[in-house]
Amino acid sequence: MIELLFYLFLNALRIYIMQRFVRLFFYKETYRKCMPYCYLAYYVINCTAYLFLGVDRLNLAVNIFGLLLVVLVSYEGNWIRKLLSVLASVGMSLLTENIAWVIFLKGKDRQMLEYALFFSVFFLFLLEVIIEKTIKFHKGIELSFYKDLFFILAYMGNTFVANVLIEGTYRNRLLLILALCVLLMVSITVFYLYEKLLDDYARQKEDEMYKIQLAMAQNQLEIMRSSNDVYRNMQHDMKHHTRMLSGYIEKGEEKKAIEYLEKMNNYIGAGRQYVDTGNECIDCILNYIIDEVNKMGGNIKTDIKIGENLLIEDFDINIILSNLLLNACEAIKKSEKKEIMVALKYDRGALKIRIHNTYTGTIIRNGDNFQSTKENKDGHGMGLANVRQAVDRYGGEMKTDYSEEEFYVGILLYI
Repeated sequence: MIELLFYLFLNALRIYIMQRFVRLFFYKETYRKCMPYCYLAYYVINCTAYLFLGVDRLNLAVNIFGLLLVVLVSYEGNWIRKLLSVLASVGMSLLTENIAWVIFLKGKDRQMLEYALFFSVFFLFLLEVIIEKTIKFHKGIELSFYKDLFFILAYMGNTFVANVLIEGTYRNRLLLILALCVLLMVSITVFYLYEKLLDDYARQKEDEMYKIQLAMAQNQLEIMRSSNDVYRNMQHDMKHHTRMLSGYIEKGEEKKAIEYLEKMNNYIGAGRQYVDTGNECIDCILNYIIDEVNKMGGNIKTDIKIGENLLIEDFDINIILSNLLLNACEAIKKSEKKEIMVALKYDRGALKIRIHNTYTGTIIRNGDNFQSTKENKDGHGMGLANVRQAVDRYGGEMKTDYSEEEFYVGILLYI
């Protein structure tokens, strides 16, 4: 009974550590409410399989497919990343168990078996803490299918080789331990390479965003320069315009005076379409997007009802509006009907953001998440992940919806 309780405790601890490995790949916001119950069911099945099947390949299959089912149900996100997280977690667990088994005579002695179980769990926990503290994944970034497949095959191959080694008959236990340790280092290296690849794509995305922000600033300066030129020309010719208006009024030709005023207003408003909300950050973003949509031959409508001084950081509003509007621009490129609607309204401490855009009608969903329809998906996903984080900082809400022709994003920020 004591041995059974000892095993049940260590197995619970092992599954908890494996869950910590899995969560390295996902944001906390992607956890579903059923997650604790799924892991509890997995624990019960895992213990039952071990007690009745022992340590064999069938038990290994139960471990892998059981955890995969838990992750598929418990987390939102790309299924291939879920598979990768499972294989990484199970692979690290099996390697630590195999090393412990070899060190402690492969569990032939009952007392040594208990030592092996304890050592494997302790070693696994130590590895997880080291990896968690040293390797920081950009969890919002998605890679292409083939790059994820490479890492999946690396973990599968590593686990297969480890099992072949442990099932073989080797007289030199020291060499076997050394070989398993090398495989363990390979698994850790794969973690590191995966993190570096995600980091490189994150840097690329940040560089792209910096370039876009610079283009936004240059666009805003060009709008200001163009506006100054128009007003300077109007100021230069103002005497002529007032003299003409006075002449129409003196002659009682009010209709002609009104028509002349309309021509003056059209001249002042001629040229580039732009918005002037009084908020420099929002103006900069919207005016850049307006220019981009006009270059595509599209149409953009704005409905802005905000004050000049919103109690929201420019950094956050830039993340939210830039990413969503750039996604909208990307969506209308392939659409025959190229339309975007942007509405911002501040009311009693809350900022409401609504963005509608047309699209091709092709949607790829993975749970509550939307995946890119681009052929090259490398680096995709970081923008929307950053938007969600910015929204969460204000205790806000973000909702998405779509019809056959239109995609909708609604955001509520409490500021």
